[in-house]
Amino acid sequence: MSERKSRDKRIVKRIFLGIAILIAAILLLLGILACIDLLLEKEDLTPPLPPEAFFSADYTENIFEDEAYMRLNRSVYYKQYDSGEILTEENYEDLGTASEFFYHYFNNVISGNYNAYHKMLTETYLQDDEVPDRFTMQMLYDIQVNQVQAPGSATYKGEEVTVYFFEVKYKIFRNNGTFRNDIGDGSKRQYITFTDRDGGYLIDSVITEKWKVQ
Repeated sequence: MSERKSRDKRIVKRIFLGIAILIAAILLLLGILACIDLLLEKEDLTPPLPPEAFFSADYTENIFEDEAYMRLNRSVYYKQYDSGEILTEENYEDLGTASEFFYHYFNNVISGNYNAYHKMLTETYLQDDEVPDRFTMQMLYDIQVNQVQAPGSATYKGEEVTVYFFEVKYKIFRNNGTFRNDIGDGSKRQYITFTDRDGGYLIDSVITEKWKVQ
């Protein structure tokens, strides 16, 4: 009888110990997530570079006639679930929703199609962030898109929507600052979140890292 009581006590102790460990792990995770949110919020406040850091803007320039730019790596490298490939006109529709989204996203930026670019943003993002009214054709190169986590879900106007999370890096050759005024000859990672809402796929947020990466 005493052996049974002793065994039961050990089992109860193990259960309480397991619960305590689980609670501690949850609190630690919540603390880490809070720190990440705080860091990202601070890193999003990237100040613009001075005007002299940029090339002069020419809204009539056709960047595809610039031989120096055409020699650069202008492909979009799209990585998802540890496998990646170059996005092309032939394959972007076959790789899923996100690949199609970014194919059009970069085409709009590179071609200077600011009207189409604005239509890829939510009204909230347009109002809360410093989105340029217009920009010239952009000489983007070394473009990398990486899915940082699996799609999630959220509720929007009473309906469930899919949320996509991606890390984006690229450089702008001879940047004139009309699209990005926070980088010069380097790159800064951006974390882009977009959802399927209001009849299309729209960007909810773009968080930019503070430090330049090569």
